Amino acid sequence: MKKILLIVVLGLLCCNIAFAEVAGRYKKGEGPLKISKNTADILEYYFSGGKMGRYAKKQREPWFGDLMIISVDGNYTNYFVTPIRYKDNVAPGHYIGRAISKCKKKSGKECFLFARKNKILWDNGSDKKKRRLKRKDIRAGKTLQILQELGFYDGGTTQKISNIKKKSPIKKKINKKITENSDGDIVEKLKELKKLYDDSVLTKEEFEKAKKKLLN
Repeated sequence: MKKILLIVVLGLLCCNIAFAEVAGRYKKGEGPLKISKNTADILEYYFSGGKMGRYAKKQREPWFGDLMIISVDGNYTNYFVTPIRYKDNVAPGHYIGRAISKCKKKSGKECFLFARKNKILWDNGSDKKKRRLKRKDIRAGKTLQILQELGFYDGGTTQKISNIKKKSPIKKKINKKITENSDGDIVEKLKELKKLYDDSVLTKEEFEKAKKKLLN
């Protein structure tokens, strides 16, 4: 009877461990990630217990960052912190799932676990040992530097480039047509421009600029 009981207990333990590994693999981020400047500032705030960086302020009660969730585009976060006096008595709860859900709702994108306490779990291929931030480095204000060295942050350059508005192909075509046919029927061209403006293809400013170009 004891042998049977022992086998059942071991079986349950193995199932729980296997489930934890699968769940952990699903929730932890993996692959390239470039975070925005704002996300980097939030991470500095999180790792330092609110004492360092752009968002630093005097805390009423000392705390440590418990878990950090980041969206796949690096623009959105959600995190949990724990007061230091409760570090050995954290209330049970599915905090990772709740944080991921909130991040998804806010960003409209997939979100994954980035860090637990001061250890970065998002695997982008960088050195695992270096992904555990040392408290002395955090206190020395090296968080952003470490994020850059690990390849998670480039000073916001990637995000700035992705946010530059590209010129609409339709508007490029309109400008080309005006230039090539400047000797044609101006009235007809003005009608065309007015229709494009009425159809919201052109803004008022673009319409006025194009009209001025035609009349000149």
